[in-house]
Amino acid sequence: MKDIATYLKFVDFQLNGLNAILLMVFLVTVVILAIYQIIVFGRLVFYKNTSKEVTPDPVSVIIAARDDAHMLRAHLPDIMRQKGITYEVIVVDDCSLDDTVDVLRDYSSRFPNFRTSKLVESREFEGGKKFAVTMGIKAAKYPNLVFIDADCYPDSDLWLKKMGQRLMYKKIVLAYGPYKKEKGLLNMLIRFDTYKIATQYLSLALWGVPYMGVGRNMAYHSYLYFDAKGFTSHLNVVSGDDDLFINEVANSKNTGIELDPESFVYSVAKKKFSKWEFQKRRHLTTAPKYKLSHKLILGLLPLAQYVFYSVFIALMIRDYHIPELLMIAGLKFLLQAVVQFFNMRKLKVLDLFIWSIFLEPILLLFYPWVTFLNIVNEDQRKRWI
Repeated sequence: MKDIATYLKFVDFQLNGLNAILLMVFLVTVVILAIYQIIVFGRLVFYKNTSKEVTPDPVSVIIAARDDAHMLRAHLPDIMRQKGITYEVIVVDDCSLDDTVDVLRDYSSRFPNFRTSKLVESREFEGGKKFAVTMGIKAAKYPNLVFIDADCYPDSDLWLKKMGQRLMYKKIVLAYGPYKKEKGLLNMLIRFDTYKIATQYLSLALWGVPYMGVGRNMAYHSYLYFDAKGFTSHLNVVSGDDDLFINEVANSKNTGIELDPESFVYSVAKKKFSKWEFQKRRHLTTAPKYKLSHKLILGLLPLAQYVFYSVFIALMIRDYHIPELLMIAGLKFLLQAVVQFFNMRKLKVLDLFIWSIFLEPILLLFYPWVTFLNIVNEDQRKRWI
């Protein structure tokens, strides 16, 4: 009996020791997550545009289009109605097989500031967005370049003016490209994911660590492109004309953000989960090519989130200091909710605030899933990278 009692005391000591370690890990992750909320995402809460109301320098708008005749018909009118700035629009037809060429010919005949170029696919050449963007940049009349995708549209006729004004102060301008609000869970999930990504790259840019931009709404001076020899450092990667290029050339001094709602550029979200999943899998292939410091900063946040939830559940099951555990977790969620509320209001997605309680865990499960698919589907991944 004495041996059994000694053994039980030993087991109890081991379990208490493990609980203490888990609690320490839990507290560390809470501190890490709080630091991200306060020091990183909190910057976006208090950010105010500093651009003055001046007449900006002329800009060249670059659009790469492949089989986007329908989108161009719908969105070019919004791009061609911009006010308060001198600009040209260059659309590069990336080996389109639809009637894109007819749409572009029509706009070329009606607008003197609208120009086009065409890539023709052959056995040796398949085109690609990077080649199309390169042709647009080399054809640009003005050194200030603004980028938008063919399936996107500015929500205001002052979009270019806002981007141009910010370019007067910074050589790179990162802006916001949300998705149009529609019905359905998938639309909410895509919009929430886009919001999360935007708060991350915009907040880190404000922190002096710009690491990416989105090609549907960003701008930079052409000399940055030519000094970096274009996309040559990652030409073997299908995507990356936006995030990999910004990751290479952006720094704390040359990069700014533009968050006036009139600078927002919208696009229509995918209607099927499978298509969005495929899109996200393709986007994730560029992340491993980011700078090491950026990968560490970006990787620490989701790692802390996964550890937080895992250890929290483990301690709850072990019935270890549950009141204190719930209080600490509650403070963590309260801080996150406050920061998220103000950032959602700033980015005009406040309708997602309540739903974020459910959307957040869905995304936490979704990203490991698409990463797993990229690992097991090596043939597809190799075509992207």
